[in-house]
Amino acid sequence: MLEFDESENQDKLDRLIMGHCLELARRALGKTAPNPLVGCVIIQNGQILGEGFHPGAGHPHAEVFALREAGEKARGATAYVNLEPCNHYGRTPPCTEALIAAGVARVAIGMIDPNPLVAGGGVARLRDAGIEVVVGVLEAECRELNEAFIHRMLYHRPFGILKYAMTLDGKIATTTGHSSWVTSQEARSEVHKLRVVCDAVIIGSNTVRRDNPFLTSRRSRDDNPLRVVMSRSLDLPKEANLWDVS
Repeated sequence: MLEFDESENQDKLDRLIMGHCLELARRALGKTAPNPLVGCVIIQNGQILGEGFHPGAGHPHAEVFALREAGEKARGATAYVNLEPCNHYGRTPPCTEALIAAGVARVAIGMIDPNPLVAGGGVARLRDAGIEVVVGVLEAECRELNEAFIHRMLYHRPFGILKYAMTLDGKIATTTGHSSWVTSQEARSEVHKLRVVCDAVIIGSNTVRRDNPFLTSRRSRDDNPLRVVMSRSLDLPKEANLWDVS
């Protein structure tokens, strides 16, 4: 349970509640693409009135879930959100208008949304409506959480993670060319965690032939990334673990 005292200084309180926003946002790791990870908390008089996170593209945003839970109590409250509320119509209506309509008095934001459709417009709209807005609460942590989303918005290409394993003397296989584990169980477990948050895993055709990997997260089927094989000849084995989609 989150515990806090509103008698503490505002900066400390803002950081504490923003940390909780990030915890909420992480509940949707690997499920929101192409959207970012967002959590929202609404508090007033030392009480959390509502909270929520964005579960995936096409679903309501975190602010909407938090406002629904808070109801009329949101009037005069403070809303915390790790990413600037959107101010445009997409699959869902603007979150800025929902916050304004609810009568929220103050909004604390982790970072400005790099999406050019937002990019400061959400903050401007809230301030024009007379709402106090604070930007940059736990900004480094907020940027780290949505590092891949930020990269795609700024550079218009996917965010890549290179996984490379070799022995201390630079070997990746036995002298006969057969594959053998060169990583620890701890390292392999970390790779499985990464697969949960990635949209795709890309390997070469030789990896299919020599390693015959599954490339799954070892969790539920819904947590598995798209498996991609790069091959010039397409002479892949007819039987391989990759073809198992059960």
